[in-house]
Amino acid sequence: MEKARKLKVDAGWKPGTDIGPVISAKSKQRIVKLIKSAKAEGAKVPLDGSDIKVPGFEKGNFVGATVLTGVKPAMECYKEEIFGPVLCVLGK
Repeated sequence: MEKARKLKVDAGWKPGTDIGPVISAKSKQRIVKLIKSAKAEGAKVPLDGSDIKVPGFEKGNFVGATVLTGVKPAMECYKEEIFGPVLCVLGK
C-alpha cells in the first residue's frame, strides 16, 4: 500500500505522472459512487483517492489510488468493473 500512496496524480502529459485523469466527469462520478457504496456495504478503505485535488486542475476528473479491503462478491464494487485506479481486495 505504501507504493500506492506514493503514486503521483497529475495531468497525463506531465513528467513523473503515475495516474492521469479518468476519461470524463461522468466516469469520475461513477468511480466515486462505487467507492462510497463499498464503504456503505462494509468494505474498509485504507487508501481513498476519491477526493483528490490536483493543483492547477482543481476541476479535473482525477481519482487517486484507492484500496478497498474486506470486499465480498455480493458488493457492487466487486460486481461492477470500476475502470479507475481502485484495487478491490477480497476478505472475510
